[in-house]
Amino acid sequence: MQYIIEDIHLLKRQRVKKTSILIEENRIELLKEKFHSYQYMRMDGNPYIMTPTTVILENQVKQITSTSQQRNYIEENLIKKGCTTFLFYLEVKRERELPIQLKKMKNQLLNCAIDYVTGVKIPLKLLSPSFVRACKREKLPVLFIEIEEVKALYQVPWGWIKEALFPYNAPLVPIFLMEDEQEKKMAQNIWSRLMRDVKIPSIPHEIKEGIAIAYPDLVKMGIYPFKGNIYQGGEVTYNLFAFDDSIINIEENDLFHYHYDRIQMTIHKGKCIRAGDKVFYRPGYGELLEVKVPSFLTI
Repeated sequence: MQYIIEDIHLLKRQRVKKTSILIEENRIELLKEKFHSYQYMRMDGNPYIMTPTTVILENQVKQITSTSQQRNYIEENLIKKGCTTFLFYLEVKRERELPIQLKKMKNQLLNCAIDYVTGVKIPLKLLSPSFVRACKREKLPVLFIEIEEVKALYQVPWGWIKEALFPYNAPLVPIFLMEDEQEKKMAQNIWSRLMRDVKIPSIPHEIKEGIAIAYPDLVKMGIYPFKGNIYQGGEVTYNLFAFDDSIINIEENDLFHYHYDRIQMTIHKGKCIRAGDKVFYRPGYGELLEVKVPSFLTI
C-alpha cells in the first residue's frame, strides 16, 4: 500500500519541520516538503505533531511469567507511554550462564507485542576478554558493569578488554553500587577517565530504568538510527500528538516524561497499536533487534 502523510509537523531533537512523508509497503520511502505530482492517497497531517517513539531501559517485562500479566504491564508501562522498543539486560554471574539465559529470554518474550534489545549485566570481576568475546559472538550491543569499589577499577586489564571488544565495540555502561554519594561520584570520575584514556567504547553515566534513553546513548549502542528515529528507508513507527505550540520546542524524552497522556496515536511498523486510550495488542509482533555494529555512527 502506498500513501502520503501530508504537511505533518515532524519533531526531532527539539526541531519541528513541516514535511510530507511517502510511505510504501510499510517503509518510509521519501521525506520532502511537498509531493505535487504523486497520485497516491493522502492523509492530512497538519493537525498533528509526529515524533519518534521512545526506547527505554525496562527489566521488569522479562521477569513476568504470566502471559496476561506481561501483556498488561507492557500496555500500561510501555505502549501507553509511546514506547515501541525496550532495552533490558540479562543478569549473568558466570560466563557459561550466557547461552542458557539467552535461550530462556527468547521463550519468555515469544508473545511480546513490541520490539526489544538484549544487553547483559555482570559484576566487574567477571569482565574479562573471554567473556567480552562471548558477548560479541552473541551480538549483545551493551554491557552493564556493576562496580562495588573504586579500587577494583584499577584491577581490570583494560587494554585486553579493549582488544576483545574490537571490532564489535559494544559500549560498557556503569552501575555504581556504592551507598556513599561522594564515593559514587569519585567512581564515576575514575570510570570516565579510564574509558577516555584507554579509548574503550563506553557511556560515562548510569542509565536509569523506566526512563527514555538519551539520543547519544542510543547512538553508542547502535540502537539509533534504527529505533527512536524517523528516517528515509526506515520503518513506519511514530507517535502522533495533537498540534500544540506548548510542545513544539520540547525534547522527545521530555514528552515521554510529561506529555505521554496526550498521545493521540502510536504506530509500530505500520500497525496502529494505540489510538487514544485504546491499545491494540498484537502478541508476537515484537522482534529482537540485532545490532550489527554498535557505535557505527561515531566511529
